[in-house]
Amino acid sequence: MAESVAERVFAIYSEAFGSIEPLFEHVGQRPDGRRTLSSLPVADLARMTSFAINQLARRDAVMAGRQGLRGCDWRVVMYSLTSARTLREAIVRCCECFEAIDWRCGKMTLRTHGDTAQLELEAVRAGGSTLGGCLIDLFGMTEVHGLLGWLIDHPIAVRDAWLNHAPEIFEGLDLPDLPFLLRLDEGWNGFQFHASLLDYPVMRSWEDQQQRPLSNLLFVSSARDTDRMPVETRVRGIAMAALKNEGRLPAFGELVSALGGSEATLRRQLAREGTSYRQVRESCRRELALHLLRRTYISIEDIAGQLDYCDSDAFRQAFRAWTGYSPTAYRDGHGVGGRR
Repeated sequence: MAESVAERVFAIYSEAFGSIEPLFEHVGQRPDGRRTLSSLPVADLARMTSFAINQLARRDAVMAGRQGLRGCDWRVVMYSLTSARTLREAIVRCCECFEAIDWRCGKMTLRTHGDTAQLELEAVRAGGSTLGGCLIDLFGMTEVHGLLGWLIDHPIAVRDAWLNHAPEIFEGLDLPDLPFLLRLDEGWNGFQFHASLLDYPVMRSWEDQQQRPLSNLLFVSSARDTDRMPVETRVRGIAMAALKNEGRLPAFGELVSALGGSEATLRRQLAREGTSYRQVRESCRRELALHLLRRTYISIEDIAGQLDYCDSDAFRQAFRAWTGYSPTAYRDGHGVGGRR
């Protein structure tokens, strides 16, 4: 998936700008005719593709007589998102920011229907449906999806997604199967997810954005990319599986055995991605705690055991540090028996 998306983006970028050399320079590499895309880390492919999409979108804006997105515009958006209390508040702020910067990021609208939330992302673009426009809209949608999941430190399952381009245009991109159901040419771009996630607390700060890991579904969706995923993603998968299935967090040595290499190498890899196993452990505990409190009647004591805490007091202290609430107060406000 990653290589196919990058290949299509690079081809369109080359047609528009004449050379893909700036994309390699963006990640500190030199273009080499002998190098294949499969030899590049997925993270580099994602960064190169993001840079290319931003340049293509800026070019579209200029050709339409509008100002392109500026670095300061995006910093304002990120500041607003990371200072929100919940995902709902973050999305509302994002909608307002997009309007404040004259729709240079497009328009965003949140709708809720029962247990479903829909996020519409309207591109402000002239010229109709094109291969480049289709790719820009698809990438933008998956980038927003990944950003919102990163904010709440919880994966957002996409129920359905929409792309306002004709089937023949999308098919012209010649992409592999996407990891979500995509509906075409129905009048809007966006995706829907479970509305309960809107009340999840924002866990990321302004400072965290510098180490935001790869989270775009177009780059972490296929089995063949597993070995090239960020190490944090792979460590998190192992830790979460052990926590859910066995009620324990694996020792660091177990991770090394599963992933290969040495303990020192794994620590360095996680540090390069701006995290540590301690942070990954706490993220897994937090995600599972929120789920159990919202979706079950399991006692606080049993949840503490499921999360591998020595006792319920340690869990209560950790949960209050994460959310500002006690587990009981959070369940009363958001759980199956007291959801607001």
